[in-house]
Amino acid sequence: MRRRSICWAALALAAGLLTGCSQNLTAATPAPEPAGRSSTGELQFVLYGNDGNDSAYDLKNVQPMAESPLNGKTILWLGSSVTYGAGSNGQALPQFVAAADGAVSVTEAMSGTTLATIPGQEEKSYISRMLNSKKFPEEDSVDFFICQISTNDCKQENLPLWGELTPSSVTDPEQFDRGTTMGAVEYLIRYVHDTWDCPVIFYSGSYFGNAGDGIRGSDDPRGSDYGRLVDLVRQAADKWNAQPGYQVEVLDLFHDEAFNSQVSDSDYQYLMRDPVHPRKAGYLVWWLPQFQKLLYPYCNL
Repeated sequence: MRRRSICWAALALAAGLLTGCSQNLTAATPAPEPAGRSSTGELQFVLYGNDGNDSAYDLKNVQPMAESPLNGKTILWLGSSVTYGAGSNGQALPQFVAAADGAVSVTEAMSGTTLATIPGQEEKSYISRMLNSKKFPEEDSVDFFICQISTNDCKQENLPLWGELTPSSVTDPEQFDRGTTMGAVEYLIRYVHDTWDCPVIFYSGSYFGNAGDGIRGSDDPRGSDYGRLVDLVRQAADKWNAQPGYQVEVLDLFHDEAFNSQVSDSDYQYLMRDPVHPRKAGYLVWWLPQFQKLLYPYCNL
């Protein structure tokens, strides 16, 4: 498969499929309830119940988009608690993409896990699960491989395991130290390319800071550490996109100021269980449109 670059004209067309260019997600709007209140930020949506896990945002109430470009596409998802949906009763991005767009989401997600293979926890690492999961047969046809940049790699005890990005000349998978976070990132890129020859998309969570930064602050992991890791993954994407035939994207929600500023503090508390984990509404009305805008243009190439 030849390396593809996003066509921004197609991107604009895809964004146009969403009313208000993701300000109001008509494709995945929950069924109306008798009473709700309006959001207070730039992102316009209706707040039902006490928080974003209200039943109005259940998967069963998502209205599928007619003729979505993702309809029938197979997406493999690998991650930890954010991909699983620890803050949303197990309803997370893979399920919402399937419900809203008709995609086939195959998910390998386990809370508390890391990209790096930690001694004594080998079976839990991203790489071990990718290689050993019966959900990811090597012979399957796959359209996208989506990997969460885990916040667990940024917990204080795991910071020494980050390792380094190898030079551009290093592409042999046997030279990547899977015991490190960056070694795992590079190994994953090479493995997915060799096995399924499909785009690899890493995604971050939305912005959070350090302890003391208000409702969007976290003590462990700290946002400053997570931001640095996202930057390293972006550097890895740049390295591998320079190799013939590779397609690596980073959906960087963490550093996207326009995306993060869409949500007022009061709406943030409704959408997010904590600075790391969205509630159902957080995935559906805030994060999902960003994935659609990234993925749709690929479907038209």
